[in-house]
Amino acid sequence: MPPRAVGPYDIVSVLGRGGIGTVYRAHHRATGKPAAVKLLPPSPAADARNVRRLAREFEALSSLDHPNVVRVFEAGVAEGYSFLAMELVEGLDLRAWLSPALDGVPEPTPPSPSPYFDVEALGREADTDSFFSGSEGAPGPEAIRDFARLLDEPETDPGDAAALPRRPVGPPGGAVAREPGPPSAEWLAALNRPARLGRLVHAVRQVCDGLAHVHARGLVHRDLKPSNIMVDDTRRVRLMDFGLVSRMGEARPAARVVGTYRYMAPEQARGEAVDGRADLYSVGVILWEMLAGRPPFPAAGLRMRHLGATPAPSLLSANPGADPRLAAVTERLLMRDPGKRFQRAEEVIGALG
Repeated sequence: MPPRAVGPYDIVSVLGRGGIGTVYRAHHRATGKPAAVKLLPPSPAADARNVRRLAREFEALSSLDHPNVVRVFEAGVAEGYSFLAMELVEGLDLRAWLSPALDGVPEPTPPSPSPYFDVEALGREADTDSFFSGSEGAPGPEAIRDFARLLDEPETDPGDAAALPRRPVGPPGGAVAREPGPPSAEWLAALNRPARLGRLVHAVRQVCDGLAHVHARGLVHRDLKPSNIMVDDTRRVRLMDFGLVSRMGEARPAARVVGTYRYMAPEQARGEAVDGRADLYSVGVILWEMLAGRPPFPAAGLRMRHLGATPAPSLLSANPGADPRLAAVTERLLMRDPGKRFQRAEEVIGALG
């Protein structure tokens, strides 16, 4: 059970659950203003690595001020919880917002499903058994880091071996999770409807506008995917979840790579230093998926594909009716060599028209 209040915020209801914590709808007790509050599990279930990520996310968001980046209010430790309070964005994530069902086209039953591995779980860190005893109610990222130090956990990222599931992942009861095969011709036609493509271009331009601001401040998001992009009821996009943000040029050993492999640039998967072009690769994967109705690569074997030399498949082979201009933009974003991609987010905006 979550607490009824954390610091100055009263908890109202659950908004969503992620890899490291739960986000709640809340309101500030003194001002009554709404907020989204991310809570990490309290001791003894807290994981020091995730606590440090929360502090890093707060510091990154505190340095950003852009209409397409979620605003942060405050962070700290209260009632045994590390928390981050931010702007409450009422809306849908990018995948839901771009569903053809919003244009009145019913979603078909996926044809020819095949087993897949839970790639969303890749890069999540396992919980550790640690204990916390110390002062509470302390605000700011340093209080969060003090909390992490008391958990006595080294600041490391897990290896791929710890993150890779050993078998197809499914719901309790033994049913295997599945991803759809190639979409039907009717579904592809729905994906290509002008109204939906207009929404797609409108959203991706805003994503790139937000990324341009992030990159100009020397930061790389490193975990860009549809569930981390929210669109509100005014059609304004927000980039969310900066828990894996890093400074440009920071390299990590390949055994300590974190993120979501489905959307990860090859150089990030190899543990090399990354810059804004890694985020642009993620934009390319998102575009490919939104235009073709399925990801460019099968989930099984994603890590080996990243470390090998497999090029992205042709978008027009997956969806012959796709807009050729959007297909060309997408395929350039998915170049394995960062030097052959668009070099800046502003260039993508210009190419989208």
